Amino acid sequence: MSDEDRVIAGRYRLISELGSGGMGVVWQAYDERLHRTVAVKQVRTPASLTGLQADEVNRVAMREGRIAAKLQHPNAITVYDVIEDDGLPYLVMEHLPSTSLAHVMTERTLSPAEAGRIGADLAAALAAAHEAGIVHRDIKPGNILLGDKGAVKITDFGISRLVEDVAGTMTNTVSGTPAYLAPEVAKGERATFPSDVFSLGATLYAAVEGIPPFGVDDNTMALLYRVSSGVITPPKRSGDLTDLLVRMLAADPAARPTMAEISDVLAGNRQLSALPAAAPTAVATPTAANPPTLTAPPAPPTPLFEPTPVVAEDEPREKDRTRPVLLVAAAVVVLGLVGGLLALTLSGDDGGPAAAATGPTTSEATPTPQATTTESAVPPPPVTTTTPSPPPSTTATVTSVTTVTSTVTTPPAPALSTPAPDTPAARQAAISDYYALVPGSLEQAWVRLTPKYQAHPSGGFGTYQRFWRDKRSVRVSEVTGGDGAFVEATVEYTFTSGSVSRERHRYGLVNQDGIWKIDSSTVLRG
Repeated sequence: MSDEDRVIAGRYRLISELGSGGMGVVWQAYDERLHRTVAVKQVRTPASLTGLQADEVNRVAMREGRIAAKLQHPNAITVYDVIEDDGLPYLVMEHLPSTSLAHVMTERTLSPAEAGRIGADLAAALAAAHEAGIVHRDIKPGNILLGDKGAVKITDFGISRLVEDVAGTMTNTVSGTPAYLAPEVAKGERATFPSDVFSLGATLYAAVEGIPPFGVDDNTMALLYRVSSGVITPPKRSGDLTDLLVRMLAADPAARPTMAEISDVLAGNRQLSALPAAAPTAVATPTAANPPTLTAPPAPPTPLFEPTPVVAEDEPREKDRTRPVLLVAAAVVVLGLVGGLLALTLSGDDGGPAAAATGPTTSEATPTPQATTTESAVPPPPVTTTTPSPPPSTTATVTSVTTVTSTVTTPPAPALSTPAPDTPAARQAAISDYYALVPGSLEQAWVRLTPKYQAHPSGGFGTYQRFWRDKRSVRVSEVTGGDGAFVEATVEYTFTSGSVSRERHRYGLVNQDGIWKIDSSTVLRG
């Protein structure tokens, strides 16, 4: 029996292959129980993995697929089911006859108005995902579907990227193109909500300019190097989108607007001038090979773009959020280092599930904990960002980078002299005490995180503040464990919107500065 005749999980009959990528293959299929056409994605695992490693990849894929299914939005491909067949994970999704934005971009560039309308729909879906605690992680033209009657939907919620990360950790390989990555992700840091903002900005930039903000290069390592510098080529054709794109493409994650703010601006519900002032975006200094470019025009007094009409009914959206799965992407460059690149083995395509011009792709959620960033009222002294030297394998050069003033402060840790008791009760109390401080006393809560956790996944105090901004209250219960270094607890978040989310977490604790501090956290179930 050919693959086209196979029935997955006794229910989904495969009809035809729609497309494939390095980490999966997508099929058009028929749901014989509900009598509807669906898209089915099989998540692939690298053949080089051992049995235990493959099991871990499959487990992560199943878990993240379930998280993706929680997002219901008219501008996001819906995940209907997560199943296992013959030991392999499959995701069953909404089928949308469509063309990818990547395919459209091979034929033409978009006008700023057209890109703005598409961006408004995408930002609305991503803002809903961020509110639910979901970071997409892999926003790029190939994951944006353009259907009939103006339908715009984003798909493949990061599960392919996540599986690549897990597999890459095991094999020391890096897959895919870095063209749309945020600089911090290109440097090996965890993807956060601001990382999604950058990737959406890079996608819209490429749609109107015809090339990504860091250019293109067959040498993936050289391109990674440029991305990690955060130095973009200023947009020339983006018109009224220019100022917003420049803000979205800020090298500093804390300087980027939130996805909700972007959605409001593009939908005409908010003026760009009403957003907090941002630090300047690093741009390449014009040279003979890099001629002067247009400067950003002032924000117009009227809304930028009219939103595209909704073409599908929205289902009630669940508010949920997830904690981190460590992103081990291309950790090959550190901004500010002078020297070469750490050699890594590279493989694969652009990571998209379907390279074909038409057909649906998967919608897979990836949990990452950081919420979007905010600015502190007391800025520290200016920090000058310098341009790293290019790697030996490329001749690309960047002459200078603008100076960026950071606007985020980190509260100092208090001096504590009495060591914390080394008992399960003390470790459990540390978790209860921490959640008693949030969201009302963030500076006191911040010092109960280790420096490692403050950096990743918290992303600095500004990001930490922004994360808690939409939380009205938090309640912790069922605190157990502590015989070793780990404690488990159920955390209930009440959002300012009134929605409630409950999750079971496992925490790693470290005794530092006389108290038990949170050093790691994992979502066990949501």
